[in-house]
Amino acid sequence: MKWFYSDILQLKLIWDDKGSIAFKIGEHQLSIKYNEEFIPPSNKFSIQPGWKGGTEPRIGWSIECDEEDFNKVVNSVLTNDITKYNNKPIWKGYWSFPILDPMNNTIEITCTEFIKNHDAN
Repeated sequence: MKWFYSDILQLKLIWDDKGSIAFKIGEHQLSIKYNEEFIPPSNKFSIQPGWKGGTEPRIGWSIECDEEDFNKVVNSVLTNDITKYNNKPIWKGYWSFPILDPMNNTIEITCTEFIKNHDAN
């Protein structure tokens, strides 16, 4: 969990102890409490505004990145064994790159800047 949010999503770790971790996202904080009995839901993507394809009615969220951070996150996802909805970011009026975290939550990585080195199909 810590590896995914720190190294893949490039979030700043602000709390780490035996029972929980927390990350800073802009002016917000994402806190995750560990539970040994947690059973992840299916590895299907959640229904989310902005893109079609998710089938599960459960929580999903987005992280908007600037061009530099978006490229870092996409490269981290592509070079690791991270479940992704598409094999590359898709342009939908913004760059969209839905992935699953280790708990099978859908996270849509987005960037509103047009990035020249991505194929805008």
